[in-house]
Amino acid sequence: MTEFRALETLEEWRACVRLQEMTWGEGFSDIVPASVLQVSRKIGGFAGGAFEDGRMIGFVYSLLGRFEGVPSHWSHMLAVEPSARGRGLGRDLKLFQRESVRSDGIRTIFWTYDPMVARNAHLNLNRLGATVLRYAPNMYGADTGSPLHGGGETDRFIVRWNLDGPETRQALDEGSRRSARRLHVPLPDPARVVARPGGHGVAGGGLPAGDEVFVEVPADVESLPPDGSLVRWRETVRDAFLAYLRRGYAVESLVRNPSANRCFYVLRRNG
Repeated sequence: MTEFRALETLEEWRACVRLQEMTWGEGFSDIVPASVLQVSRKIGGFAGGAFEDGRMIGFVYSLLGRFEGVPSHWSHMLAVEPSARGRGLGRDLKLFQRESVRSDGIRTIFWTYDPMVARNAHLNLNRLGATVLRYAPNMYGADTGSPLHGGGETDRFIVRWNLDGPETRQALDEGSRRSARRLHVPLPDPARVVARPGGHGVAGGGLPAGDEVFVEVPADVESLPPDGSLVRWRETVRDAFLAYLRRGYAVESLVRNPSANRCFYVLRRNG
């Protein structure tokens, strides 16, 4: 049975550091040390862990501050050890974080994620109901020392999670039904798709117009070789999102066509 609890001891904070090293690599330049985890907790931040048989298998960490003028948490890290992935622990950790932060009177959590990682998009947008605010090119720099980043630029979505908002409540209430709908959709009309370079859709030219458009991302970016084609795909995605967000589109969800194993963001024009 998995136990979720706030990290309170030096041993637990050090276990969190070890899990960071397991996830991002020992050479990762932005590992949060045990001392900072401890101090963050003392001044209103949150560090929570998932434990089995007394061993930490996942954690989530956030800092207290103000963002957009509102007292909020910034969720800086979430990780689950490789052997425990695929069981929904990421979502469970976020729900534990939500419960703890709400008890302190905070109603908003912000964080970032890589738009190219489809499974994270599914968790954040479909399963949690978070909202994309903006696209931040190379937010953390290109030399983080983490094998996960492969020396490439660290583009990120900044997302907002309104803990009691209608989108959050709908996502949590519908649960697996909502997920199933979004992971089993027909392929969209290629004329409305910003496709990967060389793919079927609009690429290398003008962006599709209309009230609903799609931006394709890899179904599993970590399985792709970090070569020039992946760099070009990321650049295509960056250009598309920067343009669409400037034009007033909102990122609505991530959908997948299972037969073709292709994933797309759904963007809808506001107003």
